[in-house]
Amino acid sequence: MSTSQQVMENLTAQVNELQALQSVYPTELAVADYGVLADINSYIECSDRDPPRWLEYAITIPLNGELIELMVSLPTNYPQEQPEIYARSSRLDRTQQYLLNKELSVIVKAQETGEPCIYTLISWLQDNVETYLKASTCTQTMKRDNANKNNIGDQAVIVFSRYWIYSHHIYSKFKRRDIANLAKENLITGFCLAGKPGIICIEGTLEDCDYCWQKIKAMNWHKILIKLMEKEKDCNNVDNLRKFTDFQEVSFPTTERHNDMGQLLKYLTEHDCQHAFKELFGIEGKFNKLSD
Repeated sequence: MSTSQQVMENLTAQVNELQALQSVYPTELAVADYGVLADINSYIECSDRDPPRWLEYAITIPLNGELIELMVSLPTNYPQEQPEIYARSSRLDRTQQYLLNKELSVIVKAQETGEPCIYTLISWLQDNVETYLKASTCTQTMKRDNANKNNIGDQAVIVFSRYWIYSHHIYSKFKRRDIANLAKENLITGFCLAGKPGIICIEGTLEDCDYCWQKIKAMNWHKILIKLMEKEKDCNNVDNLRKFTDFQEVSFPTTERHNDMGQLLKYLTEHDCQHAFKELFGIEGKFNKLSD
């Protein structure tokens, strides 16, 4: 257990590193919530309070005409603990983004404990991301060529899917924003349960769901996995099989950022998805309905 003095020293290191990065990237760096930064500064001045929430920011790195965005989420005890980071670019296909973030995770783990490392990670990206961008371009060119060779009259089989994804927690505003944007861009319906635990339900075509899952999985999580995957083959109308009309972020907080499982079960039941509760948590869900 960290003492308040240790937490204060770690938070001081985070603020100092942030200020140094802001001097190098004054317009490219965006803090997710300046209220959190204010809470951190208040804690540093007087630690007789609860530790603040994690500091989050994003840095848009220009590279040969392309933009690479590095998302940063710092645990309270960073730099004694490893940061949660992931990189993304519209030029990266799902495979190359996954491989890039996998290698980036290796670089993070190799950093010296207790030393701020975000600038080192930025430098590594600047030196290495071009390889992944070129590989993405080659893959996209091959896909276009193959598509042109296929018979236009061939009709692909449509498969409807619903993925139930479990995460230890979903706090990051950047991740929540990106998940919502992914859903919107790929005709995905469902929901994202923010807080602890975190649940993501995505439904749509198998191709779209798998694409979103690969993007979500690459975001560098404490723990994330698919608990249940539902499929319906030879689907004539995807919309007829949806349980949700759009994609929403929901939360049912109790205390300490935990979610109320009873409220979650009620929400699932309202969407005829109560069967997923047992798959997600390993127990049957029950709640008492109020009489009319």
